[in-house]
This record gives sequence, structure tokens and C-alpha cells, in this order.
Amino acid sequence: MKQPHGPPLTLGNMLRLGASHSMRFCLSTLIAAALLLGSPALAYDPLDCLDDIARADPKIIVGLATKLCSGAWSPEPVKCYILADVDNEIPRGIAIDLCAGSTNAKNTISCYRKAMGDRRLIRALATTLCGAKKQER
Repeated sequence: MKQPHGPPLTLGNMLRLGASHSMRFCLSTLIAAALLLGSPALAYDPLDCLDDIARADPKIIVGLATKLCSGAWSPEPVKCYILADVDNEIPRGIAIDLCAGSTNAKNTISCYRKAMGDRRLIRALATTLCGAKKQER
């Protein structure tokens, strides 16, 4: 069997061997599109959040789940809620207020625990300080 002549046809070789500008642009565009469309951050939405919180806490009522997941484009609010140790450490309603809008679950819970412990703030102030969304009155 006859071996192919020259280096294998890879993206790197095409770029090094002088593929046309339009061909490089097309390949670059295809790669960028594949990376963006395959990104999990773009795929997660508030409906995914509702599914996740229903699995994590089957007893949660739909109104509280909706409040937690409003505008959730990452799983961080649900992760925060799970880390909050609801009903053992933090009451459910406060955990919702604290975790709604969270972009970093560990930092949100760490801030709350420090505010309650080291600074001796009451729950409402610790939630206001460390929560991402401001509470509605």
C-alpha cells in the first residue's frame, strides 16, 4: 500500500503550511462556534435550576424554588442551598434569600458563616451582606 506524501492534514499543519486566509478564518470560526456551543455555562438555565433543586430538596415548594432559580444561569444557587444545610443550620427562607443569584456557592456560605460567627451579625444582616440579590420588602 502506498503511503500518503507529506505531513498529515491537521489544523496545526494547515496553518503552518500556509492555508489560505479564508480557509483559516473558516476553521477558526468553526472551532470558536464548537467551543461556545459546547460550553456548559451557556447550556444551564433557570429551568435546569428548578430540576436540580427539586432533586436536592423534594419538600421545597414551587414558589421558593422559583425565587431561588430566578435568573440562575449556573448551578451555583442550588449548590449554595445544599451547602447551607437547610433547616439544620440555616432556615429554608433565609437560605433561599442568601443563595438566590449566587455565583460562587462556597464563598456565599463562607461569608454568611463568618458574618454570623466572627461578626455576630443577626441572620437578616448576614444574608443582606453575603447574598447576591437584595431582599424585597
